Amino acid sequence: MIHTLHALFGPEDPARRQWLRGAGAVALGAAVTSAAAGPNTATAANATAPADAAAHPAEGILKFADARERFRALFRFERDWRDEGTALSCYQFLMYALPDGERPQPVVRFEGMEFSYFRRVGADVWRIHAHNVSYPRDLGNGDFVTQVANPFGGPALDVVPMKLLGDPGVLHGPRGYLPLDASAVRWLDTHFVVRYEDDLVKAEHIRPTPDGWPRQFIESSVSSVARKDFDDPRVTSLRYQTSGFYVFPFPKWMNMAGRAGHMLGAWSGRKLAGPERLPREFAARLARENPELLRPRWQEFDRPIRPELARWTDA
Repeated sequence: MIHTLHALFGPEDPARRQWLRGAGAVALGAAVTSAAAGPNTATAANATAPADAAAHPAEGILKFADARERFRALFRFERDWRDEGTALSCYQFLMYALPDGERPQPVVRFEGMEFSYFRRVGADVWRIHAHNVSYPRDLGNGDFVTQVANPFGGPALDVVPMKLLGDPGVLHGPRGYLPLDASAVRWLDTHFVVRYEDDLVKAEHIRPTPDGWPRQFIESSVSSVARKDFDDPRVTSLRYQTSGFYVFPFPKWMNMAGRAGHMLGAWSGRKLAGPERLPREFAARLARENPELLRPRWQEFDRPIRPELARWTDA
């Protein structure tokens, strides 16, 4: 959800988004070939299985052999081992305001999706683009809303849908993430740990914060899948359930100028087999307003990589 947060709370362009998480279709309800569907029996070219299942613990942290194995486990969660594919996730998150010296209060609910599409561009490196749509909903009854009550008094707060189409793209590989709007080649590493809990495998992920973002920001999540899927190399994309949180400065629409404190977001979501699995009300609204966003935007790959990043293979 880091791209969503950049649009909400980033310092400059509200239409920009950065990256992360992520199945394709030509339209809602159409037949799709889904890279996010699992188990996938058409194993990706050159895909490697996770570490020998016999060596996996019944519980505890999985020890990766090297950075490549660690990356490929992460990429199965976020995307797919295939050379080219799509990944779709949906989520709901609650936003809380935490002014210094006052009791934290919930403010609004958002329901949304992230639709990403990716291609292999090197040995264990994929280029990724994505778009995101989120609609504000009432905290209690879940109705679509355009305003919410200010829990600290004053006029109602205006909240609007987020349709994030300005994705600069990112490269992802064993060295980390390289945003395609970066000024120089500097791969961003990330905290990623896999834990076994009986029949579940859980992935902890603390996402890297891009240069230029507010210092008071962090995003972290825990995603879970069935152990039998994680241990099966035929499953090239892991269809997870996830939850997490993020901390960030007050957005402008909260009208908290000059007040000390911050916001807290808490979400839950899941990876989907395709747009036909999106929540019904959400999907129906998107189909009315922006049906083209129910399809991958492959034209994003027509944009050349910036000259400053042209030597990414050497860095």
